[in-house]
Amino acid sequence: MLKGFGDYFGVDAAGQTKLIKPDGLGVNIVAVVERVEGDRIWIKANGAGDQAVGWVNKSDAIALDNAVAYFTARIDRDPAGWDAYLRRAEAEHSLNQRDAAIADYNRAIELHPDEAFLFVRRGRSLRIAKDCVGAAADFESAARLRPQWAEAYNLAAGIYADCADPAHRDFPKAIALIQHAFELSPNPTYLTVLALAYFRSGDLEKAVATQKRAVESPAFPPGYREDALRQLHEYENALAARKK
Repeated sequence: MLKGFGDYFGVDAAGQTKLIKPDGLGVNIVAVVERVEGDRIWIKANGAGDQAVGWVNKSDAIALDNAVAYFTARIDRDPAGWDAYLRRAEAEHSLNQRDAAIADYNRAIELHPDEAFLFVRRGRSLRIAKDCVGAAADFESAARLRPQWAEAYNLAAGIYADCADPAHRDFPKAIALIQHAFELSPNPTYLTVLALAYFRSGDLEKAVATQKRAVESPAFPPGYREDALRQLHEYENALAARKK
């Protein structure tokens, strides 16, 4: 479990060490350890494959197994500290204690309602719980609080494109949201959400073309490539079947 919203150290193009703040999505507050070297814990990032992307100081991290108890003690000392509720929620989420995590996200938001990150994290848990309405509302709240944060629009688009309950899907809204996310930040993974929205709406040609554009991007995360290629083949097969 890391400091900040998943902050870690990396090396820039000039070889200088710098603090990287990935908005808690590239790495997450709870991160996977790649290796430990002395006082440095090398960690992985979401979608970046098996290689470490950087490190944190050992003194600035806590083992997941100890996290719930540690942050419970912090909450007992300071019941108004929203950050401790967030971090306990992150630990609970990672330990599959979903109801407890949502309760702690609720409390963190009550204490600090202007932090977009909290809505994104609660929305993630609500989506896993198949509460599409609640998750979409949280992601859109995050977008209102931080209008330039592309990830909030991406997450909302994912709900409208692929909610488990088809009654809550809204393909035009999903397309508009993810196109806006891509305008704010041309992340090739956003194109996979756009391709999915096209596919679900029946526009198979655009689905194939958009998914190809995503996987052919040099910036596409290697850890997601296999799934993205499998999805591309599904779209291509559906298009070929339609043309028969």
